[in-house]
Amino acid sequence: MSNYILTLQLKTEKFQEDIICNTFDKYRKVYNSCLSELFKRYNHMIESKEYQANCKYKGKDRNKIFNDITKKYNLTEYSLHNFVKSICKYYKLHSAISQKIATRCFNAFSKYIYHQAKQVNYIRYKEK
Repeated sequence: MSNYILTLQLKTEKFQEDIICNTFDKYRKVYNSCLSELFKRYNHMIESKEYQANCKYKGKDRNKIFNDITKKYNLTEYSLHNFVKSICKYYKLHSAISQKIATRCFNAFSKYIYHQAKQVNYIRYKEK
């Protein structure tokens, strides 16, 4: 099954382009804020004694203990959704879109945690 994408240019006024660019910039800031918060929580979790003790542990319950530790340090997708709510209200953005951006950020970060990716990049100004 083939997929095709048709790209058409919008006919917009200058003020409409400015509104779109400002909105995209706000969502970029939401993504970068979520990523920054995830890095803070992750680094805090790694420095904890219980995490370091579990890294040395070789047993069947290791993954369950790691899952409990990540929940304790709020490294879950839904805790990130709660974090996004305040940012969403501050910028007056649509909550469903902000939560989807938080989910996208969490998925990228989870690849970093599980060593499927070497790094997670922030979105630069006027990049996407």
